[in-house]
Parts: sequence; C-alpha cells; structure tokens
Amino acid sequence: MEGMDDGMKVWRDRALLGFFCLFLLFPAFAGKSVQAFGNMQVGLFSWDIEAIREKGSREDLFSILFEINANEVYQSLRVDSARDFLMEAHQRGVRVYALSGQPEWGLDPKAGKMMKEVDLVVSLRRKLDGAGPAGLVLDVEPYLTKIYRNDPEQAMDTFVAAMRKTYAYAREAGVEVILCIPYFYDTKGFPDHLRALIEEASDAVAVMNYFKRTEAANIASEVSIARESGKRLINIAELQRPGTHDLTERNTYFREGLPAVWKSFEKLAGDFGYEGLSYALHDYTALREVIDRE
Repeated sequence: MEGMDDGMKVWRDRALLGFFCLFLLFPAFAGKSVQAFGNMQVGLFSWDIEAIREKGSREDLFSILFEINANEVYQSLRVDSARDFLMEAHQRGVRVYALSGQPEWGLDPKAGKMMKEVDLVVSLRRKLDGAGPAGLVLDVEPYLTKIYRNDPEQAMDTFVAAMRKTYAYAREAGVEVILCIPYFYDTKGFPDHLRALIEEASDAVAVMNYFKRTEAANIASEVSIARESGKRLINIAELQRPGTHDLTERNTYFREGLPAVWKSFEKLAGDFGYEGLSYALHDYTALREVIDRE
C-alpha cells in the first residue's frame, strides 16, 4: 500500500499475526471447558458393557477419554467382550481397571464374589499378557443393605474382614485393588473401619465425594489416612442427572458442567497438596450427556 510509513507497516503486520494466532488457538479455547488441566490425573467410571462391544462404540469411548484428557478408565468387563477393548486401550496408552461390585458382596465373610473378580483380572492378564487390566475397582457399598440398617456395626465389621481377605488374595495374585467408599464412614461413627479399609484392605480408595458444599471437609480424614499410609486417593465427582438414584443439585455437577468440576478438582489439589490425590468422573453415560449440553 503506497504512502504507508514503516511504523504503520509494523503495526499492521503485528495485528495480522495476532489475529492469525487467535484463529489457530480458537479450537483449544473452545474445548478448554471440556478438557481437564494438563497436569491433572483423571479417570472415568463406565458401567456400560455395550460401550466396549463394538468397534464404533469403543471409538466413542476413547474419543471421550482423550477429549477430557483422562488417562484411565474403570470399566465393567466380561470375558467375551473385553479382549478387543483391552488390546486397543493398551495400544492407545489408556489404563483399564476392571469395575464391578454389589452391596451384599461386602457382607460375605468368605469374600467369594470379590475374589472371583480378582480371578477375572488374572484370567484376562494371562490371555492378553501386557494388555490385561491394570487392576480391579470394587464398588461395594454394604450400607445400602437391610443387614446394615439392622446392625451397622456388625455389617461394617464383616465388610472390613471381607475386604482384608480379598486384598490378601489380590496381593498374592499381583492385582491392584481400588475400593470405592462413600465420604461419610468417619462421620457415621466408623473412623476405625475407614482407617482399616485404607491401610489394610486396599491399594487405593476412590471416594464418592457427592456433597458439593463441603468437598474438602468431606475427604479430609480420608486424605490424611491415605497420606500417612502412602496410598492413592481418587476423588470422584458425580455427573448423573438430578433425580437419578435420589441425587439432587447438591450432589451432582450435571447442570454446572465440566468447568465447575475442573474448578473443584483444582481447589482440592490446592487445599491438600497431596501428590497421591487424583480424580474421576461418574459416569461415562452421564458424561456424554453433559458434554452434549455444553
């Protein structure tokens, strides 16, 4: 352009460069609310067997994992549908934990059902060698049973004993055990049982931290015990729609969405400063619905 002095040309070139950079970065900004922060270790619960049966469904799951920057998935597995999923996960660098559990399992002194799940992990490892599951996540909630309601103390005693037996069996087999627990065992009068479950009955605990007003306080005891014993603690955020399983707005991030979840996780990281603290979302089906809404 004739008549433009050198200063104006420099200003124009810088402006064009700036707009060009913004254009290139726009997709990153657009997806920032969906993706967890780069240094945040995030996992995803998935109870949906159909999510891993067909190649297209598996691709959807892996796409979501990468979209939110998650590096592990806790997936319900069956021998007849697990092979291809585990092989593909291994190739993509995604850690898979077998996910299972029923409330009454923890009230069996022989721990038969839980030990069978350990056997499933061992079997899959033998079939797939290095592509087998990284470990086992047990979602066993005896406080939901009638037996617990009738005699909470006895139920919790049995649960701890069953978990000790399961953990010993799993350690002998070389299988990592992550135990899902609610955030309220200590406040319900079971601080000693909580300590035993973390210190003596699992390699890590995944805490269902589903009361949003006091998230840091909810897991303070659990983090303290985990830190003392050198165990990992996974803080779980709920995403299921209010009304599901009696969930309310106080429990779930369904309407607030992922930006609020990441903000919560970042705050917990700052509050505790514990390297063994990681995070998870519950669950895959709900996450897909949340992402579709954002």
